[in-house]
Amino acid sequence: MSPEEAEDEDAAWADSADRKIAIRALAEHRAEEHLSSAEHDRRRELAQNARTVGELRALFTDLPAPHPLLGEAIMGGPAWVAQAARAGGGAGLLLITGGIIVVAAILAGWWIPAVIFACLLAVAAIFASATR
Repeated sequence: MSPEEAEDEDAAWADSADRKIAIRALAEHRAEEHLSSAEHDRRRELAQNARTVGELRALFTDLPAPHPLLGEAIMGGPAWVAQAARAGGGAGLLLITGGIIVVAAILAGWWIPAVIFACLLAVAAIFASATR
């Protein structure tokens, strides 16, 4: 990523999903005692009021990795897809993709295949999250 692309990404507006991801990551750093309670509360308030992705990223510059995935440039798509794939160890991405297929099958009138696929999808997601 070039410096110009990084600046453009940091200048992008932060949406509520980005703020929630950052707040969850701050809670993890607090649980691992990288932040005091007072510092966690201060950064959480800054995250809730952040307007850009750059403001959210700035909250993690002095903290050890991993840092949260923020913005739409991650993996060439929306941040929620990348975050689901990362957080669920693949189970989240499996559920998103499978859910889209199930909805498409229902809309096409293929009820029986949709129900069968939904059951298989649920079993696969449970297995994927259990083996994590």
